[in-house]
Amino acid sequence: MVAAAGAADHPDCLHLDPVVREDAARRLKSVRGHVEGVLRMLDDPDVYCVDVLKQMSAVQGALRKVSEAVLRAHIRDHVVTAAERGDTEHIVDELMEALKYKA
Repeated sequence: MVAAAGAADHPDCLHLDPVVREDAARRLKSVRGHVEGVLRMLDDPDVYCVDVLKQMSAVQGALRKVSEAVLRAHIRDHVVTAAERGDTEHIVDELMEALKYKA
């Protein structure tokens, strides 16, 4: 897995809202449990392919929701206020980069 650029790479960066961070962590722990359930399904030699596909779709949907929540928080808390801080160009570049990772 490739490590993403973090706050250490952007000393002037704003941070993720603590409520969003906690919600994302809670959701990801749920996703982890769901993935573990899919792995258990795969241990069953009689598992039905479509059942696995349904569960994988559910996992992808849950990950997409986490991604959307983080992106929404970024737009709300950082992009919208960029002009006030005088870093409009920087935040537009950062937003374009963030959109590359939208699920």
